[in-house]
Amino acid sequence: MPRRSPRILALVLLGSAAFAGPAAALTMTTFNACATAGAPLGQADKIDGTGGNAIGAGSGAPYNLIHTDDAIVCLGQHFPDATVNTAAQFINEVANTASHELGHLLGLEHADGNAGSLMNGAFDGTNKSFSDPDELSVLNAQPSYTQVVFLDFGLASSEIPGANPYVSFANAAVLGAYGIAGGAAIAAAISSIVTQIAGDYAGPWTSGATFDFYTSEVAALQAALQANGDLDFTTVLFVGAPEPTTVALLGGGLLALAAARRRARAG
Repeated sequence: MPRRSPRILALVLLGSAAFAGPAAALTMTTFNACATAGAPLGQADKIDGTGGNAIGAGSGAPYNLIHTDDAIVCLGQHFPDATVNTAAQFINEVANTASHELGHLLGLEHADGNAGSLMNGAFDGTNKSFSDPDELSVLNAQPSYTQVVFLDFGLASSEIPGANPYVSFANAAVLGAYGIAGGAAIAAAISSIVTQIAGDYAGPWTSGATFDFYTSEVAALQAALQANGDLDFTTVLFVGAPEPTTVALLGGGLLALAAARRRARAG
């Protein structure tokens, strides 16, 4: 049997990981951040593949002109600690994170808020809001059309393939750690999260911008068509950690590719 070169092996491994891993909609940076134990609870990510992580710094103040972006909340990155150890505190943490990451996609940066606002400081299980003049000025500068946001708790987003590596909100192991178990409790948690996020973006915004939040992708698409005449809307995904096998495949591919490059330089 002919021996495969290290470079070919690396490409095979990476190809396998890509097939099982995230769609092009989410950059590899965000996927890796959610797969790493020390990552933040949430990540904002451009679906056009041009950025990831520090979207606030790269979105073009006073507002992001590309509103068809994604934000992702990595539930698997947070577990009970001395500060956040009840279901209510966890729900606040998740809702604050989603509002924070959505704020990045709209042009807000960490420097736009203080420790008591949504864009800066630790959330610590308490409900925060857009309270600083700098935050309000950016949100008030939003275009006057309706911003449709699909809050995806079940991985139904068209930005994520069917064979994706993430666990849905309802199946995230961290919910059980906070005592959120069973269909009724999960539904109540989702309702609380949606209500809190909607309250964060209720305005009033002087530009006339409005924000509509949906937990049904079909309803969000219909609303986007009615509001804008196109499919210009944002998706916020609430997901558990990626499957370990996908992370292992991706890590193996990256290591093999690095080894191939070292050999090529040595030769």
